[in-house]
Amino acid sequence: MQMHGINSIPYVSCGFPSPADDYLEAPLSLDKYLVRNPSSTFIVRASGDSMIGAGIFPKDLIVIDRSITAVSGMIILAILNGEFTVKRLIKNPNQTWSLKPENSMYPIIDVPPDSDYQVWGVVTHTIHQCLP
Repeated sequence: MQMHGINSIPYVSCGFPSPADDYLEAPLSLDKYLVRNPSSTFIVRASGDSMIGAGIFPKDLIVIDRSITAVSGMIILAILNGEFTVKRLIKNPNQTWSLKPENSMYPIIDVPPDSDYQVWGVVTHTIHQCLP
């Protein structure tokens, strides 16, 4: 295994196995790499398949940071009329907002100006389980 790059996280080959180092030298804390603001970061579990095009699959863990200001194009956790949903935030040309799923089987949700709507946080990372 070769040690390269940011924060000394090792890169590994996804091709043929390397006969070199079979171990990491120091313990690894995912908090160090996934959480910038511990007091405002939460983890939720995904359900449904509306965001599979963004790499968010059912049962994935989603890291949400409430301290980040959401801008158009970010994936967010929103509350719309009392329901939580994860979608891509889109600012429309007419200055209204839409919540865009990343699966063509689902419609874009236009956020009416008079709706009960809040950006609860910004998705910073997802953790996808590879085991069945």
